[in-house]
Amino acid sequence: MDEQQQQRVNEAAEQFSSALVESFRMVSARGEAAQEHSAHLTQDFFNRVVNNLRAQAEDTREMTQQLADQQQRAQEAGRTLTQGSVDAYMDFVNSMFSYWQGSVEAAQRGERSSR
Repeated sequence: MDEQQQQRVNEAAEQFSSALVESFRMVSARGEAAQEHSAHLTQDFFNRVVNNLRAQAEDTREMTQQLADQQQRAQEAGRTLTQGSVDAYMDFVNSMFSYWQGSVEAAQRGERSSR
């Protein structure tokens, strides 16, 4: 092989090597970009999951507080209703007792006046 052919072969080998190195660099850069993108997506996914869990926990806390408030209002309403019923019953019993007492006094007066 003469020197000119040797030089062309060397140039071709050098171009092939350069192309191969450039190809590996591109593959490496794309792999790195894919890893970064994947890491970003994973981080974004977990951040969304954590935010959703926090929101659900807050909603649950608020709902629990509302239920506790409603239960307290129901207990207070029950107490008020019970107290009103007891008061009405006591008024009824007192009126019956007053009526009975008035009848007894009237009977005693009638007995005294008939003597």
